Amino acid sequence: MKKFLFLAALATAACQNAEESIPKVSADIQTTPCIAEVEDDAADDPAFWLHTEAKKSLIFGSNKKRGLEVYALTGERLAEYPTGRLNNVDVALAVPMFDTVYDIVAASNRDYDRIDIWTINENPTQLKLVSDTAMRTHLEGVYGFCLWNDTSNARTYAFVNNKDGEVEQWQLVADSSKISFKLTRSFTAAGQVEGMVVDQKNRLLYLGEEQGGVFAYPLDNTAAERMRIPMSGEENADLAYDIEGLAIYSRGEKHLLVSSSQGNFRYAAYDINDDYRYLGVFAVGNGSVCDGTEETDGIDIYSGAVTQQYPQGIFLAQDGFNYDDKGEKTSQNFKLVDWRKIETAMQLK
Repeated sequence: MKKFLFLAALATAACQNAEESIPKVSADIQTTPCIAEVEDDAADDPAFWLHTEAKKSLIFGSNKKRGLEVYALTGERLAEYPTGRLNNVDVALAVPMFDTVYDIVAASNRDYDRIDIWTINENPTQLKLVSDTAMRTHLEGVYGFCLWNDTSNARTYAFVNNKDGEVEQWQLVADSSKISFKLTRSFTAAGQVEGMVVDQKNRLLYLGEEQGGVFAYPLDNTAAERMRIPMSGEENADLAYDIEGLAIYSRGEKHLLVSSSQGNFRYAAYDINDDYRYLGVFAVGNGSVCDGTEETDGIDIYSGAVTQQYPQGIFLAQDGFNYDDKGEKTSQNFKLVDWRKIETAMQLK
């Protein structure tokens, strides 16, 4: 028995040491808790939009119970659009439509198995729903979502998936009054999926299989085999199911893929330019501003300067277990981290 207790103590100490060795950063800003009950799994995915006056930039957050929530860069909720249970959200810039261009925010709507699209207005209470609300995907139970603004061909696409691993690519078609959709591609992954992001530079779709890792799908050669990102699944002891949100940091020579490891509250980084070399993980821990993040679903990254306060960009993450300054649990929200903290903690410079 003594030997057993000794070995158990060693194992516990090893786990504690491993956890303490994980690079940790703290959030600089948190959003107002989402509109939901304390125990609701409601907040899911964030997306960032940069205003020409950076301090007027917006954070969009999907609410799986109600719709789209809009926050200021300070974290204050500014508006809500209750169009249905939105799961994942994304932003695309300078999208050609209606004889001009608009920045848009779009999301997968689980109530109707459709895609909702708004044109972004600097007044957050004046977003306009411009997509055809009669649209229906061919999927049952839409789930993950992302946009691809293919500027080389002046086309914009939406990718949407469901828990059965089915994925559809829809082209956005703008007529004089609304956006309609044209299905251009569909395929099925090997397992349950959700997180997706498009690598504009390499023209790839990254898709996260929650228990299988991250895969890259060529966007131009649909017949090509998909490629699995090394160290993105069960072979990596730093990760724990599920693999959820995906985002890309691209600035200068850096081109990084980041994924959320929901099972152990971590985020993994890969160097796309170096054959997806695994760079390690980091966590968002408790800080002076707010608590850390746990059981993250969606993430987003903006790689450019966001005011003088964030000259190297920002990292956004959903917080699955949110606590107020008294340590009392409240509804879920989103946290914002200065990217410089992550670079320093992971020694990426």
